[in-house]
Amino acid sequence: MDACHVLTERCRVRFDPEGDDLYAVIETLADAAVAGGLLPQTGRDEAVQAVLKREQSGSTVLSDGIAFPHGRTAVVSQLASVLGVFRDGRQTTDPSSGAAIWLVALIFVPLQGAGNGHIHFLATLSKRLIKPDVVALLRTATREADVLAALFV
Repeated sequence: MDACHVLTERCRVRFDPEGDDLYAVIETLADAAVAGGLLPQTGRDEAVQAVLKREQSGSTVLSDGIAFPHGRTAVVSQLASVLGVFRDGRQTTDPSSGAAIWLVALIFVPLQGAGNGHIHFLATLSKRLIKPDVVALLRTATREADVLAALFV
């Protein structure tokens, strides 16, 4: 699946998600994926466990406060993502290092299918997130459409 398609069609945004650390935020964003129709309620816990298992094998938190927790799961048939954007200086922390995190890009990757596009999605998102103007827009955005537009441009 094309990364831009995922950003606009298979992605939801949650501002200032609940959670004292990354693992708790992952749980909150998984609930948002269920509410947004990206993840079936019956597979929510399985999908979260896949992400947590991957995260515990090696942190996906980057030094600039961005985390890309992801996991392969049979629960989804298409790549899906929920972005947790902390605004106005709010943040959560990485349980393994204590590092501050302002953006969590939770990604559910289908178990079946070679590649599944998640590497391309991560690369596309990463390229956009190194632009200071995009970061500034995300940190002050008030609507999901604004976040997606900032990442899509």
